[in-house]
Amino acid sequence: MQINRIYEIDSCDDVELDIKRESKLEFKLWYDDEKKPEALVFFIQGIGSDCHDKILNFIAQNLIQKLNIAFVSVNYHCIGNRPQTGSTFYLDEIDKLILDATTQAAGIKLPYGVDKIQNYDQMSEIFHFINQALIKGKKEGKFRLDYFLNLHVSLQPAKNEYQNFGIMQAQDLINVALYLKKNAPFDTMGGGIPVIMIGSSRGGYLAHLAAKIAPWLIDGVIDNSGSAKFLWRTIGFGKEIDFIQYSEFSTFDFFQHIKVFCSNKTFWTSNSSSPYFFSPARRMIRNILEPSHLEICAKFPNTHYISYHAIKDQYDPLEEKITLYKYLNDLGFDAKLNSITKISQIDGKFIKSLDHGMGIPVKLMIEKELPLILEKIKKYPKKEYKEKSISYPCEDLLYNFTQKEDKILLEVENANQ
Repeated sequence: MQINRIYEIDSCDDVELDIKRESKLEFKLWYDDEKKPEALVFFIQGIGSDCHDKILNFIAQNLIQKLNIAFVSVNYHCIGNRPQTGSTFYLDEIDKLILDATTQAAGIKLPYGVDKIQNYDQMSEIFHFINQALIKGKKEGKFRLDYFLNLHVSLQPAKNEYQNFGIMQAQDLINVALYLKKNAPFDTMGGGIPVIMIGSSRGGYLAHLAAKIAPWLIDGVIDNSGSAKFLWRTIGFGKEIDFIQYSEFSTFDFFQHIKVFCSNKTFWTSNSSSPYFFSPARRMIRNILEPSHLEICAKFPNTHYISYHAIKDQYDPLEEKITLYKYLNDLGFDAKLNSITKISQIDGKFIKSLDHGMGIPVKLMIEKELPLILEKIKKYPKKEYKEKSISYPCEDLLYNFTQKEDKILLEVENANQ
């Protein structure tokens, strides 16, 4: 009989920013209690979805019926960073400065100062006021008919979380895998059950990052359009430089005459004098395409990689992915990149476009690639490593990841000491 269960466990604190985590880590497990799963298969959600997604539930149930696996989805740290997954809008101090300067430049006098805006209702009231002022101004000929204002708002993720980006999220995935190896409601082969990470877009990036952080644990990665390098604008502080160019997304959906740019709440900053400075070292550890790190990771060369990436991907360049997979192959990894570069490769069923994601259905990708990876894992079982730790030099910092007591622990040291 198919069973699905929701779990909540303790995971990691934010070691980089020295912030104590307030929330529990939630994940969902699907399995058949009449089968002995051959693998723990993680599907890592990208932006805008979580483990409660109805389509994901349908996919999991279908795959459990067809394949001998346990299926896992993790609500990793800050997954609730879009309205559909529980985030809310607010104005931080930079947003208020943008609002004040922009409305003054447009000659719009607000009913009260921006410093008085303390909650969502007041923010919404002000934005409605501005939108109506623009409508009136266009009727009076003060603005062109195609004129609009650019403003910025911040997203407060669910559970009072924030965007650390990458590291805590990958630790969460690893901690769930370690928890299930020890506490799953089925036989896990003495803890030796293989772990396969699958994801699209942000989820594909996190699958690669988890394999970087715990290469002795992750047996396989199946990816669709995950980035090879960290995209710093997605961490939330791009507005410090240029809120129009470096926001996470923008929309006219809320107000017809206001283009609203949005970014996640984060404590990272571009201010080099701040203890929260997002330095080159912080970016380096988050890059998958980091040659010196790939060489270190190659000491654990048993992870199998399969990836799909399109030539017209508007977010993550195919060229970077090609370079990444060349390094992986040169270092002895079993790594296959399916570069989708021609219209002739579009079949309308599996590949539907040359853009980001290519329209590849999750279910079809797993059904196509998972059996192949499972066969390779059986043929080339992962070596058991006594020392389950890895260290990555990053400019002036040294990132040490260690598996201890069924958790992945992070220690960041000053490399110059």
